[in-house]
Amino acid sequence: MRHFWIGIICLIAFSSCEKDEFLPFELTAEGIVGEWELYQFQGNTGADDYRTPYEPSGITITFLANGKLKSEKFFGCTDGEYQVADRNLTVFLDCEGEVSEKSYFLKRENADLVMHPKAPYMCIEGCSLIFKKIN
Repeated sequence: MRHFWIGIICLIAFSSCEKDEFLPFELTAEGIVGEWELYQFQGNTGADDYRTPYEPSGITITFLANGKLKSEKFFGCTDGEYQVADRNLTVFLDCEGEVSEKSYFLKRENADLVMHPKAPYMCIEGCSLIFKKIN
């Protein structure tokens, strides 16, 4: 009987340990703070749905706690600001030759951040950008 209780205690102790990457995050300005890497595209060609392979792309967005963002290869410029309200992300970019404001609807799938472009830059057949938190 003694071994039974020791086994139960060990089982509870080990099952309660989770990696931070699997903890849920809130779809708020505070909840998305950190560095996110684009891992997958999802869309529709007009005839078929598709998903690209789930793998690192080197394309990142870093949301800072002060409302600023840094981007690597995603927006066409590296600096900007962001706001989140009611699961909507609005990005304000500060660079020439790029649209200065973009909006996305936010969704969470497991530990991934899913961004759906909103009008006027939305995909006609629907699409999403799937990001994984890397820092």
